[in-house]
Amino acid sequence: MARASSTLLKRRLDIAEIVRKQGEVKVDELSDQLQVSNVTIRQDLTYLEQQGYLKRSFGGAIYISPSKITNNSTLLTPNYPSGIEGGDIDLVKTCLNYINDGDTIFLSHGDLIRKLIPFLHSKKSLRIIMNDINNAQLVKEFSDAEVILIGGVLHDDIVIKSYNQLAIICEQYPITHFILELAAISVNNQLIIENIEQKEIYKRLLKHANHTIGILSQRGISEDNNSIGKLKQMDVAILSKPAVTEYHQQLLKSNFKQYAMNKYCVKYHNLPGA
Repeated sequence: MARASSTLLKRRLDIAEIVRKQGEVKVDELSDQLQVSNVTIRQDLTYLEQQGYLKRSFGGAIYISPSKITNNSTLLTPNYPSGIEGGDIDLVKTCLNYINDGDTIFLSHGDLIRKLIPFLHSKKSLRIIMNDINNAQLVKEFSDAEVILIGGVLHDDIVIKSYNQLAIICEQYPITHFILELAAISVNNQLIIENIEQKEIYKRLLKHANHTIGILSQRGISEDNNSIGKLKQMDVAILSKPAVTEYHQQLLKSNFKQYAMNKYCVKYHNLPGA
């Protein structure tokens, strides 16, 4: 019996660590990785959700900050690395330093943006504009923010607007921050995105938003056809350590200054007048 209990504890510790590192994970992935059934994984996820280590999502689980833990059970505490965030999670949490209560922000598409959303619970009275209906629904789960969805299908209490109304929306609700997930920065300082369908709307946002924050985990595609503007149009760049290796000198030459760094990522600020 003790053996089974030890195995159970180790598996749940492993699941908590996997979700923490990846931000979001599916039941099937955990089942394959840990070599147990989907039913067992779902039971583990239910328990971990009850303990406050994650939130169940459709077909999987999403990481939430340890600060949200409300259950005082110590079953996982001795070995859980609380306070130590890693990889993409640390990258997106850095964005929170630039968001204030009451801000109006536009969130781009992307996996990093999805990983950012659960942490928005710490900000109050946000207005979030986006054009990804799946992420819009996720925002409603984690935040009390007003959500304005551009395009897509009306769902629950999410406000929906058409693409053509973007200019009107920007006039009505000045966007304090455009948080943009980048695929790459080209050699001629073009901001490259992965989803070319968003090209025109993101070009407009670069002009309308008061501040633009670009986040980049690792270099992806680098085609100028996917460019939405110039590096100089961005105010803050938050890069993972692997991306820093490639772009550090390019950012410095473009009048960005290294502002802060930690174990996983580096922040750069565009110098005034650049």
